[in-house]
Parts: sequence; structure tokens; C-alpha cells
Amino acid sequence: MTDHDLATLVRDHVRRDEPPFLMSSDTVIAVGRRTLVRRRARRGFAGVIVAAAAVVALPLMPWHGSGSGDRTGIDPATAAALRHYDAQKMPTLIDERARAALGAGLDGLPDGQFRADDDQGAQLPPKYYGKASGMSVSYGAHGDPRQVVVSLLHSGSEAEGDARKNCANDLAAGYDFACTVSTSSAGDPVTTRVMAVRKVDGLADASWSAITPDELRTGIPSAGDPNQEPIDPAEVYFIRSVDSVHSETFLTHAQEIVAAPSFEGAQQAFRIPVEDLEKVVTDPELVIPKPPMGDNGCAWMLHPEDVSCAKAPS
Repeated sequence: MTDHDLATLVRDHVRRDEPPFLMSSDTVIAVGRRTLVRRRARRGFAGVIVAAAAVVALPLMPWHGSGSGDRTGIDPATAAALRHYDAQKMPTLIDERARAALGAGLDGLPDGQFRADDDQGAQLPPKYYGKASGMSVSYGAHGDPRQVVVSLLHSGSEAEGDARKNCANDLAAGYDFACTVSTSSAGDPVTTRVMAVRKVDGLADASWSAITPDELRTGIPSAGDPNQEPIDPAEVYFIRSVDSVHSETFLTHAQEIVAAPSFEGAQQAFRIPVEDLEKVVTDPELVIPKPPMGDNGCAWMLHPEDVSCAKAPS
């Protein structure tokens, strides 16, 4: 779900007469983080608005020391990758680096499928790869018994916030069954989480609805769940994801999705060690530059009609 989609859903919710809208803004943001997860380069968003930012030649400035705000430049390998960046080579590069890190964890899965997206999650044709806000390679399709996805994306709303606080909030809200935060050798926060989901019909392609432990135990969806059908354990999936925030806008993400009726069953079904997923998200060569800005004040998008963002100050 894009920020624009989330804002629309919130507005629609506010306008309803029944039931009354009782969520605080903090709760809305928390729900938005975990309610819908998409098989796209953009994996979900932390807030409603993406702040526009000026494009610079080398946008990545990892902060060394999580939450300190002390930015000390970029990894030499990342700087080199950006200097020699060729968007057309990214499908092969992401696949090669992912295979090198994940090894046997990809056995039995089909060849990777590449996708580039704009700021609103629209899939881009090859001629626009250089303007992408996100890129991903998926091994397996949405709803397969097992799927692996590696994503690179620029999203200020997804990168913002304190990783440990976000983790604690998601655990408290029940959107994560497990969540931990560590620090990479480069000083970037690395978050590992496990969440339960099920497919959502009638929304954007490849959408998931989060399932809390209470919902899974009782089989009854909460009032705010976009899917109000009873929860069938045979239709439940678990996502184990690892992500690392490298700058104010850029993060990398790797996830394994398995069909499993319970958290314990998912632990048995996962085949990729967390350490291997960490290798992917901390790979300094897996990087894309910040997309150019469009005339509407948003990051460039394929269909800018009826979408407006606050313009960055000149």
C-alpha cells in the first residue's frame, strides 16, 4: 500500500458514521505500518506522508550509531556502485547478489522475477528503470507455499523513526510475532521480524492483511481488519523479514514467506537462516540512487495525475 492509498483509506474511515473513528494519529500510523504488505519493491509504509527531498549526487549517508543522527559518509563500495550505476543491469545484479548470499535457501524456487516501481508502487517498463523509487526480485509468486523477495527502496516514511521503538510498538500492537533490532558493521540498524498474514481480495495486487496472535488464536478478525472473513489457518502465511535502514530515505529488505498455520509451524518451514538474509540487506553494492523529483513535488511517478506532494524548498 502506498502512502497515497493509506491516506485515502484513513480519510474514508474518518468520514464513516459507524463505527466511530476512535484511533489516535499514532495508532493510525502504527496500523498503516503493518496492515497491508505488498510484494513490491516498496514493502509497506510507516506513515501517511512522504516528505519530498532534493536530489543529490550521492544520496546515501548511513548513520553510524543507531538513532544518533551522526552521519559520517557512505561505504566506499556503495560510493563505487553509485558512480558506476546502470539501472538496466540491476535485474541481473540483484539476482546475482541475492543468490550468492542465500545459496541453498533458494533451492526449489523458480527463477527470480524483477520489478521496478515508482513512488506510488506502479510497475515501470525498462526505459524508466533509472527513475525507480524501488526495485525487487521475487523468487516464487504471491500465495505460493514459499516465496523469497529482495527489495531496494527509497521511502522517507519507511526509513524514519527509531528502529527499536518501532519494533516495540509493533510487538505491543500484535502486528509482529517476533521483532529484534541489531546494528550492522556499518552502524546501520537491522530489524528482524516475523508477522502472520493472509491474502486480501479486492485490493491492489499481491496485498496481505496482517493477523495478530489473538486473531490467529480465535479465528476472529478485529474490527479494523480489511478482511472480515473468519481466519482459516490453512490460508495463513508467515513472513520473516530482515531490513536495514541506510539513510534518511534508503533501505534494503529481504523476506521469506511460508504457508503455515502457526508461528511454531512457520519456524519449521523457514529455510533461510536469518544470517543469510542479513547478508543481503547489508550488502553495500545493493543500492539504487534516489529518484528524480516530478513536477508535482513527489518523487517521479509514471502516472502523476491527481497526486500532489509538498514541494521541497528551493
